[in-house]
Amino acid sequence: MEVNESAVGSSKTRVISYLRNAGFLEASDSIAVEEPLAIDILGPDGITVRAGVIMRTPVMDRYLVAGFLYSEGLISGISDIEGFEGVDEDGVSHQNHATVKIGKRIGFNVNSRLLNSACGICGRSTIADLLIRHGKIGTDTRIDSETILGLPTAMGRAQALFLKTGGVHAAALFDVQGRLHAVCEDIGRHNAVDKVVGYTLLEGKDTDNSVLMVSGRAGFEIVEKAFLAGFPIVSSVSAPSSLAIQIAEAVGITLVCFVRNNRFNIYSHPERIIP
Repeated sequence: MEVNESAVGSSKTRVISYLRNAGFLEASDSIAVEEPLAIDILGPDGITVRAGVIMRTPVMDRYLVAGFLYSEGLISGISDIEGFEGVDEDGVSHQNHATVKIGKRIGFNVNSRLLNSACGICGRSTIADLLIRHGKIGTDTRIDSETILGLPTAMGRAQALFLKTGGVHAAALFDVQGRLHAVCEDIGRHNAVDKVVGYTLLEGKDTDNSVLMVSGRAGFEIVEKAFLAGFPIVSSVSAPSSLAIQIAEAVGITLVCFVRNNRFNIYSHPERIIP
C-alpha cells in the first residue's frame, strides 16, 4: 500500500458517560473531527473566487481540494493547478482555508455554498452532461470475483481513523490484482471519494485498471465522481441507488454492491467480473 491516511489531528478525545450494568461510568472517547474548509480559486488575472465551503475531516486536504475541484468541473486536470496556499507540509489546511492557484482564467461564476458532510450537491448533472464531459468508459479491464470479495477486509484493516472513532467513511483505490494503493477517510463519504480522486490526480495514478471501493452506499454522486475520474469498476459494501445504477449502466461502469459475507450483487456491466 502506498498511502494510508494518518489519524493525527483528525480526532479529539473527551470524557463521556456510558451505561454499564444499569449504572453510569466515565471513560475517554475518540471523536472524529468535523470542520469547515473554505476553498478559493486564484486565477492568473489575480481574481479570487470562492469555490465552496466543505464540512470535512481535516486529513488529506490537498487531495480533497484537487478532487473536489475536478469533480465539480472547475479544473480539467492536474495541469490546471499551479500550486496551493494555506495547506501545510502535512497536506492539511490547519487554518481551514485553502487557495488553489490555477493557470487559466476563471470564465464562469462559482457561487459560494455550504456542503454538509452527509450529501454534496446532489442531482446537478444529467447522464448526457456527464457523457459530454467524459466519454463512456470502454476499457476491457476485468477482475476476479475472489479479489472483489477481499477488498472490504483489506480496506477495513487500513482505516486507522475509523478504528479509532467509528465515525468516518472510507474510499480506497485498488488495482485489479487487489493491491491497495490508497485509503482515504472522512466524515463525509463524498469527501472520501474526492480525496481518492485528488490522490490519483496529484500522484499521477492510472484509473483505467483500478477499482474504487467505498464503505457506504453507492449513490449517484459516488458513481458520478468515479466516472469522471475514469474508474471502470465501483465496489461498495452497501446498497446502490436507482440513479446510481442507471448512470453506471449508461456510462460503462461495473457497479458491484453488498460486497460482504462472501457474496455480492452486480448491477451493471457484469462482463468485467470473472466468476
